[in-house]
Amino acid sequence: MLSEYRVRVMTEMAIYEKHEGNRDRRIDSYFKADYISSQLLKSFLCATFAGVIVAGIYAIYNFEELMLEIYSMDIVAFLKGGLLYYAVFLIFYLALTAWIYSRRYDRMRRNLREYYRDLKELSAYYEEDGEQ
Repeated sequence: MLSEYRVRVMTEMAIYEKHEGNRDRRIDSYFKADYISSQLLKSFLCATFAGVIVAGIYAIYNFEELMLEIYSMDIVAFLKGGLLYYAVFLIFYLALTAWIYSRRYDRMRRNLREYYRDLKELSAYYEEDGEQ
């Protein structure tokens, strides 16, 4: 006989499997440090690419001014200033990335623990029904 509780638990489990389960199982194949490291590497590459694009847009937008001042400006100081902005942005962005993906990994572990607990509970219910 089906109980309302079992149906509800199975429905919740099916919804979890359909929406978050695949992503969580993919994340679960990593250790936490490896998962965060891979995400930090991706973020570093994306931030560097974005920095190059911003520098290119800045150069195109101020092309005339840069061309007029290129011989009189201190290029080393100009590049140091740009690299300083890039470094500050990169540190902030990577710290934010590490925090977000650490929380995401912890949430995934909690969700999987709850899923396996429900699965074990359902298995116990079915074994109990089989004995009667």
